Amino acid sequence: MTPRLGRRRFIQAGAALPALGVLALSHSAEVQAAIGQAASRPPGATQTVKQASFAYVSTVDDALNGPADHHRAATGTRPGIHVFAITRDNWRRVQVVESEQPVFLARHPSGRFLYAVNRVELHQGLCTGSVEAYAIDPLNGRLSLLDRQPLSLSGTLPSHAAISPDGRSLVVALSGGGAYNVMSICADGRLGTVSGILKETGCGPDRTRQSAAHPQMVLFNSTGEHVLSADLGCDRISVLILADGQLTASGRTATLPGSGPRALAIHPGGRWLYALNELSATVACYGYDAGLGVIGQKLDAISVAPADGDGVNLGTSTALALHPSGHFLYAAYRRAAQGDSLTDTIRVFRIDSGSGKLAPVQSWNEDVSAPLGLVFAPNGESLHVINHQADNILRLNIDAASGMLNLPHRVASAPSPACLVIAARPIGRQICPISTR
Repeated sequence: MTPRLGRRRFIQAGAALPALGVLALSHSAEVQAAIGQAASRPPGATQTVKQASFAYVSTVDDALNGPADHHRAATGTRPGIHVFAITRDNWRRVQVVESEQPVFLARHPSGRFLYAVNRVELHQGLCTGSVEAYAIDPLNGRLSLLDRQPLSLSGTLPSHAAISPDGRSLVVALSGGGAYNVMSICADGRLGTVSGILKETGCGPDRTRQSAAHPQMVLFNSTGEHVLSADLGCDRISVLILADGQLTASGRTATLPGSGPRALAIHPGGRWLYALNELSATVACYGYDAGLGVIGQKLDAISVAPADGDGVNLGTSTALALHPSGHFLYAAYRRAAQGDSLTDTIRVFRIDSGSGKLAPVQSWNEDVSAPLGLVFAPNGESLHVINHQADNILRLNIDAASGMLNLPHRVASAPSPACLVIAARPIGRQICPISTR
């Protein structure tokens, strides 16, 4: 696909700136054709992907995302997981696995397995969500279903999951059930039954979005000793301890009423924790003790809404990605369906190496449409935007010195994408802190 690039808008701010068949597509000439070609690079530009890689894109039913997406025409395709082979800059679709609302994907630390969180309210006639386990073929990246396990009773609408660094445990955030589940991961990649349940209580001032606890994200620290969680429903960030298949709360941090924390990112240095607040469209920086697993005082907070709007911010912030270098933070803003004069935008912030505070660098909105996730290439040289309404994955190159985005290129198409995992050899770091509501 030849990229169709519209008018580019750079907005500078500040001085520094989710019984399933497998559909093989090997006999389709159309899908075997490369669906993405590299944008022209200036002389001396670096290669974005230097080794053979695979990408996994989950697609969902638009009904997941509420009235804001109901205007879109039906695609006639079912939710699933699209597998792409990446050679240099060519993304070639090699498989589509039919899956029920796979809102989030998590890759095992070994690189051998992929887990899909099924954001459903009923599974096998019971009020529960589920998680699927897949084996990854190391040669061609194709997926084979291993099993599908139900979550706890009333554990509906799971939104996110995290795998422990040792690869033995999976923790799931249940947005509909207001709880967290723990499942063991067997040596062959299959999932055990739910071993631990931590039920949350609370609410927030927004009666529509915060009538109860709605865990949105879970994140292991580097040692696996602590699990950090963001609860949009009750304006709370928690530090949890996983031991013997059970979760217990170790610490709680209240965010501003009505802010609705959605995503978290720990700085590589372990000194700071960044929280993306969906409802208030802000990102906050907290002090963080990685050794003790303690969240400290809030050090900073900054708006994610683009600076070029002439009206009141009515939208939400939907995705957060902290660059592996620790120098830059990227956040996505999704405009409101009605009455919002702002645009869907990716905000770039520079991180102060001494204080952890954020300084705005850039606002990028060209070819951005209802962004649901931000994922770095394994080498950190580019950022991929999950364009939910535009049905594509947009790649943006990253300037190493400034963190600024440039050279937009649509590398893949998929109907209503929700999550992206890029699996390189050797195994690269995945950053996909996203769920849909």
